[in-house]
Amino acid sequence: MKVVYVTHVSGIFDGSGKALCNMLYGLMEKGIEPLVVFPQSDGLCQVFREKGIKTQVLNYRIGTYPPVRTMRDVCLFLPRLAGRILLNRRASCRLAAIAQQWGAELIHSNTSVVNIGYRAARRLGLPHVWHIREYGALNFYYHYYYYTRKAFLQKLRAKMSYTICITKDVQQYDRLDGWEASRVIYDGVLSERQLRFHEQKEPYFLFAGRLEENKGIGDLLPAFSDFVKHRPGSKITLKVAGDTVNTAYRDFLRSEAHRLGVADRVEFLGMRKDVLELMSKAYAMIVPSRSEGFGFITAEAMFSGALVIGRNTTGTKEQFDNGVQQTGNEIALRYDTQEELVRCMCEVVDNGIEHYFPMIRRSQQVVRKLYSSENHTKQVYDFYKQIISV
Repeated sequence: MKVVYVTHVSGIFDGSGKALCNMLYGLMEKGIEPLVVFPQSDGLCQVFREKGIKTQVLNYRIGTYPPVRTMRDVCLFLPRLAGRILLNRRASCRLAAIAQQWGAELIHSNTSVVNIGYRAARRLGLPHVWHIREYGALNFYYHYYYYTRKAFLQKLRAKMSYTICITKDVQQYDRLDGWEASRVIYDGVLSERQLRFHEQKEPYFLFAGRLEENKGIGDLLPAFSDFVKHRPGSKITLKVAGDTVNTAYRDFLRSEAHRLGVADRVEFLGMRKDVLELMSKAYAMIVPSRSEGFGFITAEAMFSGALVIGRNTTGTKEQFDNGVQQTGNEIALRYDTQEELVRCMCEVVDNGIEHYFPMIRRSQQVVRKLYSSENHTKQVYDFYKQIISV
């Protein structure tokens, strides 16, 4: 089966990119022949080319309204919008020609914020899969999709349009629960063979992810400062593994650490290739994200044998709830307020990490069953077969 995949990023460390890698590698073993379309030729595109995976680079943008953050953005809004729409229409025509010449049987958009795959599929009369990984405006402050949210939801339910939602909550958010052409398929995070557990932990809490407001790093710093005040004798530090293209926000976080008096206890590591190793050694992995579609980093931490302290909301909450449903007990420490986060950090230090080993073991049972790449591949492949047979 020949499938065209359209992605909106080429970043190697992006959660959707990791999920795409795991999905493609598994599907290729089942006979799927992919062609992956990128907006840039670097990063993941280069990785795929080195592995012999067919790629195509087209000039397109995400199918959302341009952001409006400054007066300059306001003045340029209409020209940018017109340019974005024209650019994407040209890209969709080009994509349709490529897919037709290649003999594609299905087009799969790796996110819901790109629409050129949908338009190309409609032009060719091919089935199209939306892989919905986000809450739109709630997730990344997108000024939602072109036209209106109602029009976007209608596209999700159009003829020959199918959806894969990465959580039940995402499916409900887009009003697709109960819809025959929609499936909830959790991301394949890591292989079952990649489970690890190290009993010897090092004295640091870990944050891993993009340094942006929605990921909650700005909330974590003052919470860590309060923790230090409550437990002045503790040697626990905070390691921050991640970066951002927004240098002003990165500078703000560094200055905030100084203002809070914890600059000597917070280590900004930048982007790291050894994040799984950092997780496996961490005293706890903290996930303060305000609105995770799925929470790739949470599942990665559990695969790596880390205790997770996470905000009790959206995708993170669903993972925790799945754990309770599967095992009858909590698989992580959840919090709703900054005060509760501080209390969780204090309790972990007071109790000792060994106290939470049974919880970590339970979390690994759950991720192995629900979020393994093997399980994800099987479900997506079965969905493809069902779509093609219609």
